[in-house]
Amino acid sequence: MRLIDSHAHLADDRFKDDLPEVLRRARDAGVEAVVVIGYNVESSAAVLKLTSADHPAGSPSLHAVVGFAPHNVAEATSSAVAEVEAMLDRPEVVAVGEIGLDYHYDMPPADQRTLFATQLEWAVQRELPVVIHSREAVDDMVRMLGEAGASEGRLRGVIHCFTEDPAMAEQVVDLGFYVSFSGIATFKNAPEVRDAIARVPLERTLIETDAPFLAPVPHRGQRNEPAFVAEVARCVAEIHERSADEVAEISAANCRRLFRI
Repeated sequence: MRLIDSHAHLADDRFKDDLPEVLRRARDAGVEAVVVIGYNVESSAAVLKLTSADHPAGSPSLHAVVGFAPHNVAEATSSAVAEVEAMLDRPEVVAVGEIGLDYHYDMPPADQRTLFATQLEWAVQRELPVVIHSREAVDDMVRMLGEAGASEGRLRGVIHCFTEDPAMAEQVVDLGFYVSFSGIATFKNAPEVRDAIARVPLERTLIETDAPFLAPVPHRGQRNEPAFVAEVARCVAEIHERSADEVAEISAANCRRLFRI
């Protein structure tokens, strides 16, 4: 398979001791590129350092995404937000993210919406896609994406690690967005995620690991890594009754199109 992992946190400390080996295993599994994600000032700076560094010959290409996730809204001072915005002009950056709304935890929804709207505006101004985290926020998410320009084609992006109502997947596809599925799709207790996979056309599907989190079966409980994205491809292929090679090729082409890599 020729794969792209569309969402991984390779700047996480859990990779600091063996990243070359992680990249080698990814290459051996057919992973040609990894989109590396930030979520606040420190992680976004680490992502830029990682994606601009030299890596062993034959490693997957690494591409940076920087932004403020909703979980980090308490850190989003005016100076911190300005620091992340300045990072968007670096050539390694292919998207704004991960950003979004998460109403599952006790984080002020109004503050989340303000931060989210600001970052959506950044993306529209720079013609960059967005990488979206959405949890228990379907109505506000769909509304804000539409208001920010998705309805007119001015905003493009992906809902990553999709776990929302399957009907939402159809709504965001109608807005021109992609939907990305992770190892959760392989979990026995995730039938709604598999329902969403069935509803999203392959031409609007991405696959990811969200490494180091959410390792797919048969690696569940281990540290996740980009090589394991092959298991997600196999799961999506089974649901769509296509070959894993086809899913890998189509999802990788979608990823290149979205992020212009």
